[in-house]
Amino acid sequence: MIAFTICSNNYLDKACVLLKSIKSKGNTPVYLFLADCMSEDIDYLSLGFDEVVLPEQLKIENLQWQLDNYNIIEFNTALKGPAFKHLFSKTSADIVYYFDPDVKVYQNLENFNSFFANNVILLTPHILQPIPFDGLFPGENLFLNHGIYNLGFLGLKRSQTVSDFLNWWTERLAEKCVIDLREGFFTDQIWITLVPLLFKYVTVLNHPGFNAAYWNLHERHIVLKDGNVTVNEKEELYFYHFSSFDLKLQQLVPAVNARHNFNNRNEMLGLYEDYLNDLVTFREKNYQSFGYYNGVYPTKKKDKKISIMSRIAKRLLG
Repeated sequence: MIAFTICSNNYLDKACVLLKSIKSKGNTPVYLFLADCMSEDIDYLSLGFDEVVLPEQLKIENLQWQLDNYNIIEFNTALKGPAFKHLFSKTSADIVYYFDPDVKVYQNLENFNSFFANNVILLTPHILQPIPFDGLFPGENLFLNHGIYNLGFLGLKRSQTVSDFLNWWTERLAEKCVIDLREGFFTDQIWITLVPLLFKYVTVLNHPGFNAAYWNLHERHIVLKDGNVTVNEKEELYFYHFSSFDLKLQQLVPAVNARHNFNNRNEMLGLYEDYLNDLVTFREKNYQSFGYYNGVYPTKKKDKKISIMSRIAKRLLG
């Protein structure tokens, strides 16, 4: 079993928190796929990952085209398919888990394995229950546009089905891992909506402790107490996705018309303070100041509507 994450240099502090959370619960190897160039100012070996893999080590035929045409979000997400294929090819792992770097894991990854049951693909939906139809953020239309399943997590088990899935997914990520809602594209994530229809042996997780995040707080009551985190009073939290995390702890949900905030959901403050304390231990390097590919490949989306879409994307991917 192996876990991995993908990020550029500016997200390394969050990736280190993810790494620490996994390693504190077990000895699962954790790989970092760096969607960036290596910086002389960063000691990557000291970060603690079992291996750091660069884009050039993956079998991406149009890598230069992606660097020239994908923005930072698109490029990071386009690496997921090739990264899975790399790990299944270069290691003997039967199970590979992907986590976004802004995730914190609260259980040993061995405890995740039973949720596959007899299947080989593990997906987490954004929501499990209807959202109030009150005009507040987020609404169900967000997921109709951006994907039913959140790709901040994906679990795959070695099999022919997974090999077929990865070939299908990677082919699409090569040129269509883009943010273009007008054409029905949203990075790597929108494609996964089709997976339960196109592939067998798929588990859609309905456990509220998986991929808890601000977008499903309408159905999940999360409490951190004495080092333990529970969901809806009786379930264990497996991992929380701290998407769009506000370092000043002023905003729980990244929207002015948010349904939830730290005032009406004050039980969330302890969980977020705990995560902030974790981040602080890795912020001496100020990774956020590192430019993506040293500015060689800036975000090229200049169209106003596309720019708005990119900001929306960060609500689900940031």
